[in-house]
Amino acid sequence: MSFSESVQQETRRRSRGICQCARQTCSHSGPCKAKGAEYHHKKTIAGDANDDAANCQFLCQRCHQQAHGAGGSLGRL
Repeated sequence: MSFSESVQQETRRRSRGICQCARQTCSHSGPCKAKGAEYHHKKTIAGDANDDAANCQFLCQRCHQQAHGAGGSLGRL
C-alpha cells in the first residue's frame, strides 16, 4: 500500500523536509538531519496499521533502507 498525495504533503510539511528518523541504531547520532526523500510506514500494514498521516514518516533514502534492513521500528516522532 502507499500513501495518498494528501498524506505525503502533510507528512512532508510536518517534517519540514528533514528526515524524521530518530532510531538509536541508525548510523547517525541523534536525529538524522538529512533531506527527506521517501515515505515509510511506522507500523506495518500486516500489523493492522493504515495509510494515514499518523503512520507515515518522511525519511532520507539511507535511513529508509536501514529501517527495512533492521526489521525493527523507527523512533517516534
